[in-house]
Amino acid sequence: MKIKLKTGNLNIDYPQELEELVSFGSRINKKRGFLFVSKVLGKHLPTKPSIMKNIYKKLANDIKLKLSDKPTLVIGFAETATALGHGVYDSLRNDFNVTNSFYIHSTRFNTDEKVFFKFFEEHCHAPSHIFYMPKDKDLRDLLESVENVVLVDDEVSTGNTANNLVNELKKVLPNAKNYYLSTILNWAEKKYDNFEYLSLYQGDFSFEWDYNHKIENNIVSEAVEDIKLDKIIPYNFGRYGVQNLDINFSNLVDIDNFKDKKVLVLGTAEFMYPPYLLALYLEKAGVESYFQATTRSPVNVDGAISSKVAFKDNYFEDIDNFLYNVTDREYDKILICYETTSLPTNFKLKEILESKSFDVSEIFMSDLNING
Repeated sequence: MKIKLKTGNLNIDYPQELEELVSFGSRINKKRGFLFVSKVLGKHLPTKPSIMKNIYKKLANDIKLKLSDKPTLVIGFAETATALGHGVYDSLRNDFNVTNSFYIHSTRFNTDEKVFFKFFEEHCHAPSHIFYMPKDKDLRDLLESVENVVLVDDEVSTGNTANNLVNELKKVLPNAKNYYLSTILNWAEKKYDNFEYLSLYQGDFSFEWDYNHKIENNIVSEAVEDIKLDKIIPYNFGRYGVQNLDINFSNLVDIDNFKDKKVLVLGTAEFMYPPYLLALYLEKAGVESYFQATTRSPVNVDGAISSKVAFKDNYFEDIDNFLYNVTDREYDKILICYETTSLPTNFKLKEILESKSFDVSEIFMSDLNING
């Protein structure tokens, strides 16, 4: 099957099992012109939280079959897979009793906390990843004894990045013996001795660039200044290691206000998993709820991407952020969720959505007493 995109042609088999997981779009990126637009991640497309939860459990089930009964570290990647990684971890812990474990995700944001290690993702629009040491001493002690490491991402293209990362992890995790790369999609042709692939779908594709297509180069995807954000993001939702998030959503929202309404819960950038849990809470209460998140990933209005708004980020870094496939849809209520304690004056997402006649409310989850 040939998918014609603004940047070129994507050649791929498209069986039903893949169709249920992704559609296609094109990136504003000179290194990679195509995008697999996930239908189950809640990033570029609105997604039912129950569908996301089902994906988490499927991935966790495959992982549990491989794990030894030893301390386990689950790693998610900023920004797209922070919720995916956390959801897989929670499923391992709650559905499959993998309790001697914890979760941590990489971040793009600088704080004064001790850095565990860094690595770079070459093809990405924002290539740098930072991993911080866990703040909690018990988690630091558990880290010392970790033998199983599970890397969770939405897709793997070649496996090169994962292989480089495992090489770095071996330097800082001397007792780790087993490495697994768990993804929804797997396009890698090469196998590595460093880790084992665990994927819901494996296939191949090719891409033919349209070299007549001009690519924008004025998008700011990484902070120009090294700003420490400790006061802006003081709470730990996974960035510093976590085992259990205890969030009382009844203190956040009144379910009666959302009955018979179609609600979109929006996460912001890396802050995806707690807003997803809010959307799941609403759905379990009978509300028609969907989850999605903003992103710094620049893509074209093309293919599965039918609408786009651009704005500056809510982390005071003056980075270009985007929201896709919302303004051409209908919702009775949109809830924007933040981990940041405040918002910069040039953050205009609420105003943009209200100008499109949406009823928008903002939720600052940093106001809650979060145990993480």
